Amino acid sequence: MKYLVFNSKKEASQEAYKIIKSLIDENSTLGLATGSTPTDLYEEMIADYKAGNFSYKNIKSYNLDEYVGISYDHPESYHKFMDTNLFDHVDINKENTHVPDASAEDLEKALKSYQEELNNTQIDVQILGVGSNGHIGFNEPGTSFEAGVHVVDLKQETIEANSRFFNNDINLVPKQAVTMGIKDIMRAKHIILLAFGKAKQQAIKSLIEGEEITENIPCTVLKNHPSVYVLVDKEADFK
Repeated sequence: MKYLVFNSKKEASQEAYKIIKSLIDENSTLGLATGSTPTDLYEEMIADYKAGNFSYKNIKSYNLDEYVGISYDHPESYHKFMDTNLFDHVDINKENTHVPDASAEDLEKALKSYQEELNNTQIDVQILGVGSNGHIGFNEPGTSFEAGVHVVDLKQETIEANSRFFNNDINLVPKQAVTMGIKDIMRAKHIILLAFGKAKQQAIKSLIEGEEITENIPCTVLKNHPSVYVLVDKEADFK
């Protein structure tokens, strides 16, 4: 595991993109994340595409998660987030992009379908954020390391943290999400975890310095992965 500390989110994201570019080619498969953490990284990807240095025409992507019960075109759906923050700005074929269908009438069938797709796919680089409680994807504390794609009841602290995207009204935040399981995340060839801000300090400390690998702090499972890069700003650095 490589642990790298930067002065800012911007600098960490620039380095993250350099690392990703060294690990993939124009036919690779990416695992993508949402929320405020990867936005600067996506800006780097867009800028490099616009400079003519990289094409996404043959790239495939799979997203970690999606809220249950909000439509694709809801401004805070992760389908919409990906369009706004990346897909609409590069030459990716939308048919090659995959986000869990969490608004499906038959949710169980949709979960099975996403699981089958993941089982038949090798993700080359998985981008991750981390919650203040150590969650990765929406795999909250207590989630089995053997879990596959599943519906999760979001913890109150996660709902509160995400309320900033919903006019700071926790009543507007969905209470459930569909997420890739920890087992799915761990199948990626390489993992890039980004963490910014003081609230992430404890989770990062548990991952880097803690000796315990525990389902109560989901990110600690990454200690078992052969190729992980952890990039943080100085506020998230615990040292």
